[in-house]
Amino acid sequence: MIYLDTSAAIKAIVPEQGTDEMRDVFARGELLIASRLLALELAAVTQRRRAGGKEVARLLDRVNLVTLDDQVLDRAMEIRSGLRAPDALHLATALQLEGVVDSMLSFDRELRERAREAGIPPHPLCADAG
Repeated sequence: MIYLDTSAAIKAIVPEQGTDEMRDVFARGELLIASRLLALELAAVTQRRRAGGKEVARLLDRVNLVTLDDQVLDRAMEIRSGLRAPDALHLATALQLEGVVDSMLSFDRELRERAREAGIPPHPLCADAG
C-alpha cells in the first residue's frame, strides 16, 4: 500500500503542479492508506483555499484511514526532531504499518527523506521532487 500524506493528496483537489499525476493515482485505483489526520488537514487547506468539500469527501472515500492511537502518538514524539508535528504523526503512522506500507507518497522533502531513512522508499511519482 502507498502511504499518502497531505502534500500529495491536496494536489488531487487544488489545481497546482502535479495535479494531473495525482488524479491519475486515484483514477488507477492504487491502494492508499493514511492517518485520519489527513481528513483534518485537507478540510483546513480546502477551507483556506475555498476549494470544494465534495472533492475532499470523494478523495477520502478512496483512502484507508487509520486511527491515531497512543502508540502512534508516542512514536511521533520519538521521531519528531526536525519534523512538523503533523509530518511526525504521518511518519509514525506509516512506521506502525510496517509490512503494509511499501512507499511514501509525499511532496514534502523532509518527510520523504525521513521515511526513506526509516526504510520506507518514496513513491516513484515523488522520488525526484524538490
